[in-house]
Formats: sequence, C-alpha cells, structure tokens
Amino acid sequence: MTAAFQGHRDGQNGFYDMLIPIRTDYRMTLRPWVNYALVAINVCVFIFVQRAGSEAGGERIYNWLLHPDRPELMQFFSSVFLHGSWMHLIGNMVFLWVFGNALNDRFGHAGYLSFYLAGGVLAGVGYLLLGGHAPVLGASGAISAVTGAYLVLFPRVRLTLLVWFYVVTTFEVSSLYFLLVQFVWNVLMSTENLAGRFGGGGVAYTAHSSGYVFGIIVAAALLVARLLPKDAFDLLSLIRARYRRLSYQRMVARGYDPFSPSRPGEQAAGRRRIKAKTVQTETSDTATAREMELRLEISEACGRHDLPAAADGYLRLVRIADDAVLSRPNQLDVANQLMAAEAHPAAADAYERFIRHYGDYEHLADIFLMLGLLYGRYLHQYDRAEQALQRAVDGLSDPRKVEMAQSELKSLRRRR
Repeated sequence: MTAAFQGHRDGQNGFYDMLIPIRTDYRMTLRPWVNYALVAINVCVFIFVQRAGSEAGGERIYNWLLHPDRPELMQFFSSVFLHGSWMHLIGNMVFLWVFGNALNDRFGHAGYLSFYLAGGVLAGVGYLLLGGHAPVLGASGAISAVTGAYLVLFPRVRLTLLVWFYVVTTFEVSSLYFLLVQFVWNVLMSTENLAGRFGGGGVAYTAHSSGYVFGIIVAAALLVARLLPKDAFDLLSLIRARYRRLSYQRMVARGYDPFSPSRPGEQAAGRRRIKAKTVQTETSDTATAREMELRLEISEACGRHDLPAAADGYLRLVRIADDAVLSRPNQLDVANQLMAAEAHPAAADAYERFIRHYGDYEHLADIFLMLGLLYGRYLHQYDRAEQALQRAVDGLSDPRKVEMAQSELKSLRRRR
C-alpha cells in the first residue's frame, strides 16, 4: 500500500493491543447476517484497495478518505470501509465480530445496518468538529458506536479477553468494566497532549469518542422511548436498581424492618426519631413502598408454608426490583418452588441470585447441581450448564450427586 493512503487511522492501538476481546456469553436468537456481511465487505474492500494502491487507481482511492479540508458526503461512508494495514483491519474486525453480533440480534437487520452507518457518519462529523486535521480512514468510528450501545444494552454480559503481555492467557470480565474503561481512555486520548505522550498521535481518538457518545445516547434513548424492550440487566435498569437499593437502605436506617410483621407506618409510629406522618408520605404509592409490601407478603407466605403464593409474590417483586433477593431460606424455598412448578427461566434466575448473594452457603454445590440441570435439560444454555455442573462436581461430597453431575457433563459434551 502506497504512502498516499496514510493519514489518521481510527483503529485500536497501544493499550488495547494487550487486551483482545475474543468472545462473550451472550446467547443470540437470530443469525447476525448483517454483521457477517459488514465484516466480509470490510475485508473485500481492503483486498481491493491493496491491489489498486499499487496500480493507477491509487489516487482515486485516496479521495475516498475523509478529508477535513474538503469533506464530501461520499467520504463519510467510503472512509468507514477503508483500512490502512492488515493489523488495522484485523483489530477492527475482531471488535466488530465480538460486539456487533449481539447488537445485530437486538436491533434486527435493518435497524442494525442503519445504526452502524449512522455511527460511522456521526463519528466522522465529530472528528471534523473536534479539530481533526489529517485525512482519516477506518471502521472504528462505527465500531465505537456499536460498543457504546453494547455498554448500555449488555453491561452484565461476560467478556473473555486474550491478554498479550509477557505471557498469553485469558480471563473473564464484565463488559461494563472493559467498555467503560475503553470509553474513558478514548475520551482522555482525544486530547493531543495525552495522545502524543502515549504514542497515539496517529489514531483519530476524537472519532472513537464521537462514535461512543452516539452509541450510548441512541441506545439509552431507544430504551427510554420503549422502542427497544427493557431488560433487567441493561444499564438503565441497573442504575434504577441502584437507586432503589439506596432508597431501601435509607428506609432501614430510619427504622424500617423488612422482616417485621408490622407495616412500615406502624413501625415508624413507635420510634421517637421518626414521625409516622413523615414516613407514610415517603413510602406512599412509590415503587419502594410496593417493594416493601411485596417483601412482607412473601415473608408471611413463607412463614405459613404457602410456597406457591410466595413464588407468585417473588415474580411480582423482581418485575419492579431487578436486583431483588430474599432472606437466604426464603430465596431458596422460592427457587425450589419455581423449579417444581416448571418455571425454569425464573427458577434459574432465582438460583443465580442466591449464589451471588449467599456465596458462603455450606451446600452451594447442590445449588450449582440444580442450576446445571436447569441450564442443560430445559434452557439449552450448554456453556452455563457445563460451568455450573463442573462447580457442582468440585464441591459435592455425596457420591450419588457427584455421579449425576458427571453423567450430565458427559451428556453435554457429547452434544458439542
């Protein structure tokens, strides 16, 4: 490739060369054909440009870059499909493959294609407005939009990273942490002083940052407008859950006991430092008040051994409080009841919450066994089933249960 094509590229470099995302545990419901096509188009265009760059068409291809001094509408689209080198291309396509497939699944084919192209165009606009001065090429503006939307829609998805630093290894991390750090990094590196200090002077970080902001805003707006279905683990739901948790903690600090048989107003009336009228006003007709009422209802149902009623109350509770968890015995009783009632997705979620909150439970291996059976036999999430069953095998002491877990593991592996 001739020097005529060199300018600012918008690919990954430096810090991110050592942390390469290779897969996630997101389960897709449809084939992401549009994302497959985008990867294929980028590769084909690069091969074509490599050939043309050594022939007479090199000057014409140079005009396809986005030129800040004489931008043309066509350049905002054409530059998104150009790359400066094989490493530039591979780095971008890895990110597009890992994060774009899930977004294609969530947006649908037409929505994802429109979003991807709009992200590339808006990243180019941001590059120009924020003082870009060299011609720019690369898909990272559009891919940053994809990862920005991924940050909002899938913050709890587990991401496997390949670490390339003295030794080669892999480890898992929440996509929230990886993408949030990446976003902050790109924003900081958008300043020329930092970019030059860390050796990133040839990378269009302002295009990255613009793409990220576009993706975050669009994904959040689609959730708020209900044009995308809400999910218990999207970023907005996690923020709301955090707010409710803080509200609950404030109520407890002011005297409310969630496990007392009396109502919130009745508890407050007996405490000198809280006026009953004030507490009643704070808890009336709010999501927090409804959460407290449901918790009391579930506790009472468990107390009289009416587990179907407790499970019904629990399902209503988790619809308004995404991160809700009961006391240890009640959470386990409800999870077992949901399993017995063949409400398999809800039972798996209840067991997962139990594991997250009560990791010191002495019979945790039994919970992993139940979870592995649920994922493997009923929910067909075989990776999760294998992980849970392996944890069960490692922790079980009952030979019959160990044999059951090992038999289920063998069955899972034969299906692969």
